[in-house]
Amino acid sequence: MTSKKRGSSSASALRRHEPEELITFRVSVLSQLLARMVDGSVSQELGLSSRQWRVLVMLNRLGPSTSGQVAEATRLDHSQVSRASYELVEKGLIAMQSDQADRRRQRLSLTAAAVDVLQRGIVGSQARQGRLRSCLSDEDYRVFGKVLALLSAEATSMIEETRRSEGSA
Repeated sequence: MTSKKRGSSSASALRRHEPEELITFRVSVLSQLLARMVDGSVSQELGLSSRQWRVLVMLNRLGPSTSGQVAEATRLDHSQVSRASYELVEKGLIAMQSDQADRRRQRLSLTAAAVDVLQRGIVGSQARQGRLRSCLSDEDYRVFGKVLALLSAEATSMIEETRRSEGSA
């Protein structure tokens, strides 16, 4: 994507516009549906938001990490990870300590209580995965993974282009 100014669409083109055919619209709708499904499940079963759950499972995967590392791995905004981290500290599920290398950064780590929550929560996560996976053939699942990787890479490229064009403006 470039920073060129775009012209306006005609009124007839605007009437023919079908947002539900756009990749961004369709993926956004699916994302919202999946987030609501996970949110409802982890809220009911574990008393967590989907954002808190994502931070917990990623900390489990990464080990002790900074909030910036968690944000990068989860693709959440740093502010979302920070907010979720403080909420998880209040729930006794993560510990937060100053980073020895840079006192401005906080290192996040799981508590024993978090391990218990993760052990209970992973059962629901695996059940959701199984149910969603069951509606796809092996080939569909392979293609789905490939399409997600391609779209993610292109979206990342578009974001970087936008940042560069904003920096040069």
